[in-house]
Amino acid sequence: MVVAAKAKLRSDLRAKRTAMTSAQRNAEAGIVAALCLPLIAEARFLAAYQALPDELDTDRVTRRWWASGRVVWLPRVVGVGQLAWHPVEDPRQLRVGAYGIWEPDPDLVRPEALPGEAVVLVPGVGFTADGWRLGQGGGFYDRTLASHPGMTIGVAFACQRLTEVPREPHDVAVRQVLFGG
Repeated sequence: MVVAAKAKLRSDLRAKRTAMTSAQRNAEAGIVAALCLPLIAEARFLAAYQALPDELDTDRVTRRWWASGRVVWLPRVVGVGQLAWHPVEDPRQLRVGAYGIWEPDPDLVRPEALPGEAVVLVPGVGFTADGWRLGQGGGFYDRTLASHPGMTIGVAFACQRLTEVPREPHDVAVRQVLFGG
C-alpha cells in the first residue's frame, strides 16, 4: 500500500516539475540559493548534488563554495542504492555518470568518508515542511541520511511541497527544508 502510494505521488510530482518553465526553475533555484548561502556560510564542509534536468539546481551554491576556495563533497553512484562521496575542488573534476548526472571522476578525485559535520543538501521528489522526504525510490539518500549526524537540508521547488509523505521504516527525514516559493 505505501509503495503504491509513493509511486503515484512520485508520478504526480514529477509531472509538476516537468511542467515548470525554465524561468520558473531559475527563479526558484535563486530563491533557494539566497536562503541557503547564509545558513551554510560558517559550515566547515558542504555536500551537495548535481541536479537531474527536472531537479532544483544547486549550481549557485556549489559555485559560490568553490569560488571561496572550499571543497564540495559530491556523490557518485557506485552500485544499487549506493553512493560514494568525493571531495571535489573544481567542476572540471566531474564527468557524466549514472543517470546522465554529472558526478566526480574517480580518476581525478578519490572517494572519502563524508565528514560527519558536513552540511548536506538533499534532493527529493517531494518534502513536507517538517523534513519528511519522498526520494526517487532507489534509497541512495536514505542510506546517507541514516548514517549522517550533521545538518541535512532538503531543497525543492514550491510545487514539491507536501503536507504528508507515505513512510516506510527505512525513510529518514532531513532537518530542514528550503522551498523555492
